[in-house]
Amino acid sequence: MVGYDPKPDGRNNTKFQVAVAGSVSGLVTRALISPFDVIKIRFQLQHERLSRSDPSAKYHGILQASRQILQEEGPTAFWKGHVPAQILSIGYGAVQFLSFEMLTELVHRGSVYDAREFSVHFVCGGLAACMATLTVHPVDVLRTRFAAQGEPKVRRYKGLMDCAKQVLQKEGALGFFKGLSP
Repeated sequence: MVGYDPKPDGRNNTKFQVAVAGSVSGLVTRALISPFDVIKIRFQLQHERLSRSDPSAKYHGILQASRQILQEEGPTAFWKGHVPAQILSIGYGAVQFLSFEMLTELVHRGSVYDAREFSVHFVCGGLAACMATLTVHPVDVLRTRFAAQGEPKVRRYKGLMDCAKQVLQKEGALGFFKGLSP
């Protein structure tokens, strides 16, 4: 069962178990989708159209981009920025699962609504995703800044802590929440 569901025998998942389940799900998902995320970011950063007819475009499609990245940068390129992305995914999964569990428990204990109803799951799921997004957005800002360094190598940041320090010094705390409104 997804969300809070009290068992008659009292055997319920602990908050820790729920958070770990979310973290593991985030970790596995990120490891599997990382190559697609790298390609997506490269497409987003390319100014030229994604078209064979545009000779100035570096990337034309998913397969061509995959081959080119593999040839120019090697297989590890598909996991560039993976550590901050993993921190993001693990945190997001933990917060989302835990928030959903807590929200559905709140509905179960404090209202007349059945916590297993679709509408309750829909609203609690949306709120849980909002909480998770808000919580991990600073890490997403850092991850995106690393990914945007691209090729040729322009090293603005020495590491995750250096990037965080520069954002805080140059933009203040609100710099970690750029792009949150969309």
